[in-house]
Amino acid sequence: MHVIKVTWNSQTANWWNESCALIIEYFGLPGHRYTTEVSVDYMKFFFKSAEDKLMCSILLSDRL
Repeated sequence: MHVIKVTWNSQTANWWNESCALIIEYFGLPGHRYTTEVSVDYMKFFFKSAEDKLMCSILLSDRL
């Protein structure tokens, strides 16, 4: 698995909605190409391919 970890750094709800919408628009709903794990401090995205992880890193580059 290829992991991207996004930390909850006091972002707004809109910031999180937009970030998740970017991922869903590009990769679809969790399950086929990636899964997620949510905790009090962060959200992790587990991608099945290194290429998808790289693309997600690019999509979220100004947010990571």
